[in-house]
Amino acid sequence: MSESNGKSDAVPPDRKVIHLGMPSSGDMTLGASVGFHRCIRRKEHHVNVLALASSLATGNFNNLWTWTLNAARKGRVDYFAMIHSDIEPGEFWLDELIDELEARQLDVLGVVAPIKDQRGMTSIAVAHESGDPFRVRNRLTMTEVYRLPETFTSEDVGGPLLLNTGLWVCKFNMDWAPNVFFTVNDRIMLDRDGEYVAQVEPEDWFVSRIFHELGLKIGCTRKIALNHQGRTAFPNDRPWGTNEYDREWSTGSFLDRGPEGFRFPSDVAGWLTEAEGAELARLAEGKDVLEIGAYCGRSTICEAQVAKTVAVVDTFDGRGTAQEGNTRATFDRNLARYGVTDRVTVHKGESGVVLPCLPPIFDLVFIDGSHDRESVAADAALASSVLRPGGLLAFHDYGGNDVGVTEAVDELVGEGAEILRRVGTLAIVRPPAAVEELSHA
Repeated sequence: MSESNGKSDAVPPDRKVIHLGMPSSGDMTLGASVGFHRCIRRKEHHVNVLALASSLATGNFNNLWTWTLNAARKGRVDYFAMIHSDIEPGEFWLDELIDELEARQLDVLGVVAPIKDQRGMTSIAVAHESGDPFRVRNRLTMTEVYRLPETFTSEDVGGPLLLNTGLWVCKFNMDWAPNVFFTVNDRIMLDRDGEYVAQVEPEDWFVSRIFHELGLKIGCTRKIALNHQGRTAFPNDRPWGTNEYDREWSTGSFLDRGPEGFRFPSDVAGWLTEAEGAELARLAEGKDVLEIGAYCGRSTICEAQVAKTVAVVDTFDGRGTAQEGNTRATFDRNLARYGVTDRVTVHKGESGVVLPCLPPIFDLVFIDGSHDRESVAADAALASSVLRPGGLLAFHDYGGNDVGVTEAVDELVGEGAEILRRVGTLAIVRPPAAVEELSHA
């Protein structure tokens, strides 16, 4: 580890200069101390560290930022990072966080940190559509965080993402950095019931809004495991908590609502739940989608309401269902009732025959055909060959009663695929790199 409180202009040009600051009120937990002093081990990284103690939190933040501004005026600073004195990541977290920042082509990347109580809430939020800085659409819970991609952005949450400042890093660029500062805003006002209420815009949401105004690309990740240390340790390495959604600001999880224009077709026969349908719609929005197995059209309608195009592969003979028989007429009627017929192209036949004839133009393939292990594995291999680079697979009935689906997906993971998230029995999978590269060679 290269660590100093010296001048960054003396650092060799092949090393990246990082300023790491710790604001505190005077105390530092043991785990935070380890995270502060054992943050990097890469030879290409050089870190300057500074800890400031004061009862004025935003004063600390601003002094750490001006320390970095002045160093950048005199020399070079590539990244600024912050760790709070009660945040406990593992050793060498900053190397990994910078890797993720660069891999995702972001300017600012925060780490999920839960609030220190049993609800499983975080202070990561989505800005309110009204633009009122004292309101948010909702905060994220640990349950919701694990329904999102490992690293997520505003696009994934459907609005401007507001970060927490407990653990984060940003690229440091003097073109915009002098415009950034931290403050807490307070006001007292009458609410709808005629009662006076105190409202606060915390410094992390305030500075997040500045980042958005500056046009910076912002993300949040759970890739770095940490504990938020209080009377006990509050971890971010799994979903937990009594609250599945932010009960203060909303009446249900924003992840169950689906994108604008989505309406769950509960009157269409099928096994897809509303939460799974909303997730499928979010994945399909504006995309070219391929669906293997459509039955009466419940999932097709979820996708087609918001997708660019949907191609469907099905034998339409009801095989594998409780009511075998021709389902094509029912399928067509359901699509017509929901007004999505013009976005759907139907390929009647078995997936093993149809898919080899399709071009690699799809952003998402939803696999819900035959549920035995061999059929699911074959569908996954063929589906990977028709994905665009970066495309995803979605499997229904993973982890449920259909053991064949679970076995086939787990085998795929063993070959290098990654389950990005699960909603009910819907598993979102990034295919193995080798499969992707082969399919597009």
